[in-house]
Amino acid sequence: MKIIRVTYFALAAFAFAASCSKEAAEPDVYDWGDGNIYFKTSLSDVAYSRAQDMTLERLESFQVTCFNTADRNKDEEGYISPYFENATFVRKENSGIGTYVSSPAEEPRDWPSNNGYLRFYAFSPSLSVMTDGNTAIEGSDSSNYFNLINNSTDTESSVSIGYRLGTVRINPDIAQQFDFVNAEAEGTRMNDFIGGVDLAFSHQLCQVELQAWGSSEDYNFEIAGVRIGNPVVEGMFVFADDADKASAGRWETGEKPVMDKVEYQYRGDDDSSSEDKQGICDRIFRINSQEHSSMEMAASIMGQGGCAMVIPTVNDRWEALADPNIGAIPYSTDRMYFSILMRVTDKGNGSVIYPYSGKNNGMAVISYAVDSSGNIVRQLYSGQADGSYFYDPELQQPYVAAEGEEIKDFGWAAVPVDADWSAGKKYIYTLDYSAGIGLHDPADTDPGKPIGGKSPISWGVTVSGWDNATPDGDEYTPDLDVPGKGDKK
Repeated sequence: MKIIRVTYFALAAFAFAASCSKEAAEPDVYDWGDGNIYFKTSLSDVAYSRAQDMTLERLESFQVTCFNTADRNKDEEGYISPYFENATFVRKENSGIGTYVSSPAEEPRDWPSNNGYLRFYAFSPSLSVMTDGNTAIEGSDSSNYFNLINNSTDTESSVSIGYRLGTVRINPDIAQQFDFVNAEAEGTRMNDFIGGVDLAFSHQLCQVELQAWGSSEDYNFEIAGVRIGNPVVEGMFVFADDADKASAGRWETGEKPVMDKVEYQYRGDDDSSSEDKQGICDRIFRINSQEHSSMEMAASIMGQGGCAMVIPTVNDRWEALADPNIGAIPYSTDRMYFSILMRVTDKGNGSVIYPYSGKNNGMAVISYAVDSSGNIVRQLYSGQADGSYFYDPELQQPYVAAEGEEIKDFGWAAVPVDADWSAGKKYIYTLDYSAGIGLHDPADTDPGKPIGGKSPISWGVTVSGWDNATPDGDEYTPDLDVPGKGDKK
């Protein structure tokens, strides 16, 4: 058995106080009699790769809840009432990028007349943005998700602040995910009416990108999608908890975290099966032995969907054939893996190695119409007869390829991986296709079996523009033994 040993690096935490992408422009001096609350913001540098990545330039608005610690008014359930809750603050016109005032669509948010001591909890995007279009909660009661929960109490000597965002659910479609940022601050009218309250936002999700390279002498690889298998996708975010005052917010995911797959299947601009696919056009990614012949020449395979955003995740790697439950029907696993939607052909004669011909082995096969330049025209659905394809999954509208188009089938090929991912970090995994294709996906009929009888691919993580994490400080294992042919690990 040949063991390939690789080393990877994760990304260090953001240093929000020391390094910021842009500080707020100097705001107008507000008059004492005005009384309006406003904020100056900062946000750490982000090497972004998708429209959803939050940067200070993109932070058009955010939501703020604040508590007046001198105010003992209670709501119907006996909790201390917020001074105001879930108020929208928007970028002030002609003020630069970092000054934010109350939304004109809402009532003005003013300092209390008694110069009360306020504690602010801010976040972005809004609750509606996180909820709308979230396919994870389709068919369920959306009121069970993304709820602000106040459990602030009045003790004998002071107010104890407790404030949370309940049941945050990550969208399984990577292209529709959001970048969740938050900030906490304290202030008084006396100290902050002129300069504004400083808010330093932090990224609270972790970001994952997959890249690929390969110098295989045997195979040509074409890639049309990515899957992150079993990251944490559901949790409660704690903005404020006096039991942990030093925290800038934290996730609570329970003793058994909710894990699921998130993925992005490449799309064509002619794919009209749903509104969210409009205007997105991906090109098949081909691993070229000249352009991608080394790890340094690896390229992203995330397509137009961008990097995955998930709740900080700790999970062991999928055991594949070594899983004692591998023979269960149906089989499933809650362990960690990546899976790549790919088409593999023989370099010598051009025959398709994967997915297997005949489509009779029960594996998931995704079909695309592809033009001569490798652009995806649309996803198709294969019929019962070989060579028949349809526009719709109900197989009611037959599809005939136009001149210059080719219909190609793709199948999922998995790579076991373990994860110890922290909030505010980006992890870039580099997949090496020089020696193998991967394993059958956990959802296939032969889960864990090496594809084509070859060794699974090796992989590693590199850093993109942020500080290196350290193995001890970040509690991850950098050295991984990659299983070879016949290895049951």
